[in-house]
Amino acid sequence: MRTYYYHGRRPLAGGNFTSGVVGRLILANVLIYILQLVLPVRFSLLLALTPRVIIEDFYIWQIFTYMFLHGGFWHLFFNMLMLFMFGSTLESVWGGRRFLNYYVACGIGGAVFSFIFNYNNLILGASGAIFGVFLAYAMIFPDNIVYLQFLFPVKAKHLIVFFAALQIAMGLSGPSGIAFFAHLGGMAAGLIFFRKQIANSKWVARARRRWSDYSRRKRGQWEAQEDANIDSILDKITAKGYEKLSATEKRILENYSKKSKEDSGDT
Repeated sequence: MRTYYYHGRRPLAGGNFTSGVVGRLILANVLIYILQLVLPVRFSLLLALTPRVIIEDFYIWQIFTYMFLHGGFWHLFFNMLMLFMFGSTLESVWGGRRFLNYYVACGIGGAVFSFIFNYNNLILGASGAIFGVFLAYAMIFPDNIVYLQFLFPVKAKHLIVFFAALQIAMGLSGPSGIAFFAHLGGMAAGLIFFRKQIANSKWVARARRRWSDYSRRKRGQWEAQEDANIDSILDKITAKGYEKLSATEKRILENYSKKSKEDSGDT
């Protein structure tokens, strides 16, 4: 999955990055990639997914471990970027346990499709799980804008359809070294998970409501901090005069004044 930028919903904020499921998943992927670099290639062969090997030698763990290996730095980087951008938001509305269950389910979905379409090939990477994560994001926040390649604004619901169509087209075009059907497997598992876990729109509405409540609380904290900063600046003006303000304090006061005028409708 390549570079995309989004806006509209802030990802999970506050706390230690590694205390959340997304942070721990990213850390695990990075550490395992380092092991791939320093250990003999047999390490990767044992953990990467090869469906034929699972059937013949019963390396059943590969169904889980393959999603933590990557074929290169940029493969790892883009997958972890997508996990952070979209997975953090999902974790904030679902909670860590539900998100982790979903993530693993999508990774297993990618493995299942690999049995069907890539039986003799070696498969590795978190892309199947990542495509599932973006599918969930697009279903819960369909109208959020995602900047494709940092340039083209596209609604999440339209981009996920484009992704799915692209994976099908590329998968049917012949061998390329990329497991397009594993990506589709992750998305298919995501759809099944949604069908099982959120069979009606009430669950989606509840997830959106939880996110709205979370955003409102964070916004209240930001506004309280902003008010405290403004009070401190005004006290300094009273005690020492405007000319004693630092450039940063003057900028904060100017921005606050502009915001107050916009909120009140003044021009």
